[in-house]
Amino acid sequence: MKKIVVLAACMCCYFFSQAQVQVGADKSFTKSLNDYSTFGWSTQIEQIPSDQIFVSPNGVLVFNNESLRNKIKNAIAFELNAKGFKHQQSNPDILALFRVTERPGKLRTFNGYEMIDNGLDSVRTPQDTQTVDIDAGTLIINLLDAKSGVVAWQGYASGILKPDMINDNTKVREAVASIFQKFDFRAKH
Repeated sequence: MKKIVVLAACMCCYFFSQAQVQVGADKSFTKSLNDYSTFGWSTQIEQIPSDQIFVSPNGVLVFNNESLRNKIKNAIAFELNAKGFKHQQSNPDILALFRVTERPGKLRTFNGYEMIDNGLDSVRTPQDTQTVDIDAGTLIINLLDAKSGVVAWQGYASGILKPDMINDNTKVREAVASIFQKFDFRAKH
């Protein structure tokens, strides 16, 4: 029995090491998330993107179903709470939202803005973004400054969610935790 547990642990570590975990932040975002203490959910959090839905052969939505979305939401809240952020839906400091891709594709990641008009304004140019290939089952988590709407932090793991793991709360939590390992902030107290 002990050998089975060790083997299972090794397999989990191998599986999660194969996912490409990347994080980024909008370089024009000059504040630190260490200056914030509360988070809330974006109003878009409950919207399942109809153009990104994949239905399995048995007629079930694979990634963008209510059950999996609730598991991911709970796992994100757990990670943010562990970093000292308190959930406050009314007037939070940061807004959290996420997306799970149903198909392989490309993700445009944030790489800053170019300042114009002597620093009075900024624009995003093609040089300020990076496009990366992602697999189906990619989990993308964005944290936005609630006042400005600027992306303060983005983390994603390419292909980390597999259809056979969506009913396993532990595996979903591990997937979210692997992204938050790159979240180097603690809430202000």
